Amino acid sequence: MEVVLGVPFTYSPTDDLRKLLEDFRDMVNFCIEFAFKRRISSYAKLRKGVYEDWKKKWDYSTHFCHSACKISLAMLKSYRRKRRKGKPEAKKLFMQLDLQLYKFYGDRIRISVKPRKFAYVELKYGEYQRKFIDAWKAGKLKTGEITINETKVIVPFKKDVDLSNPSDWIAIDINESNITTVSSNPHIIRLEPKIREIRSAYFEKRRKIQKLAKHKPLTSQRLMAKYSKREKNKVKDMCHKLAKSIVDFAKQHNFGIILEDLKNMRRRIKYSRRMNRRLHSLPFRKLQSYIEYKAHSASLPVIHVDAKYTSSLCPICGGRLASNGHRLLKCECGFEGDRDIIACLNMLKRNPRCGEPPLPPKATYEALAEVEDLVAKVNARSERSPNSLLQSLKFSRSAATTVEEVYTVIRIHK
Repeated sequence: MEVVLGVPFTYSPTDDLRKLLEDFRDMVNFCIEFAFKRRISSYAKLRKGVYEDWKKKWDYSTHFCHSACKISLAMLKSYRRKRRKGKPEAKKLFMQLDLQLYKFYGDRIRISVKPRKFAYVELKYGEYQRKFIDAWKAGKLKTGEITINETKVIVPFKKDVDLSNPSDWIAIDINESNITTVSSNPHIIRLEPKIREIRSAYFEKRRKIQKLAKHKPLTSQRLMAKYSKREKNKVKDMCHKLAKSIVDFAKQHNFGIILEDLKNMRRRIKYSRRMNRRLHSLPFRKLQSYIEYKAHSASLPVIHVDAKYTSSLCPICGGRLASNGHRLLKCECGFEGDRDIIACLNMLKRNPRCGEPPLPPKATYEALAEVEDLVAKVNARSERSPNSLLQSLKFSRSAATTVEEVYTVIRIHK
């Protein structure tokens, strides 16, 4: 399997490069107009039909026409999928370069503007980008189609990975207040990030800022942009750290990762106004995408299972569970457990490559209650991250040889 990761570089734009960006935007809009009037959705048909007129307007390399056709068709397809009227328009300055239009040297890029005429872009990078450049020079990575805008150059690095069968699997259930993972090894890890607290705190700040809009609209607009960016960056940083902690733990024990298929979940959120705001502010898809690409980079397989009824069906007999206290569910067969752990157990069962989770045929609450509870608290003043705590805990495969033995529970508060 091929894994692709886009790495951003900064650069100092020149007048010639800006002129090229403006011309490429005009190329895209020209192709959109041509395809929209003739109802063209085929790339080959659009490229063949637009080429003669394109060549009369611009004398750039032919592959600029090919890239403009691809982007214009993608924009039209997205526009139609959203059922919007009219046609889209490219407004931002950017261009996409295929392998025939550029040559990557590591610290700079050579762009083939016209036959025997080149433009060079000097790249600025730090330690993060240097890792990918060194791996590319060593032949471990390849580059794909580069995207250039007014301030950045996005270089996609490709790597072939072998997603072989893992020794065990770990199911990840993303909730509003915690992230619960259960492995078939078996272990339970519960991470309790402060994403909900961040969202709530910045929601109150936005409400206060909005009161200024009537009397000080410019100040209100400036403050809104400032704190919205801070909130976005904090949540994004926390999602990256959580994903890295989970993937590092899975890689340490060679776990495959099971995620819930949450497609169209937001369409099903229909509660009160306050509850809708809380649930829509949960970055579940962002966190899942971070886990997925980090896992693939670490050669770990990721599969998605149906999320329907994972928290309401018994993992032993498949019966309907009834509430038995705060976040506890109980079945008529005698099984009782936390709803998040039950969801992970059902996810493990729905993975055909995983096998049966290590639970006795007639489970009781003691199977999950009498556990060794290792509580690792990480507060704001602690120097140890969740990742370092996970790596410091040593587990063995032999700990799960019989169903009488119990899960290890780790709670991490960040």
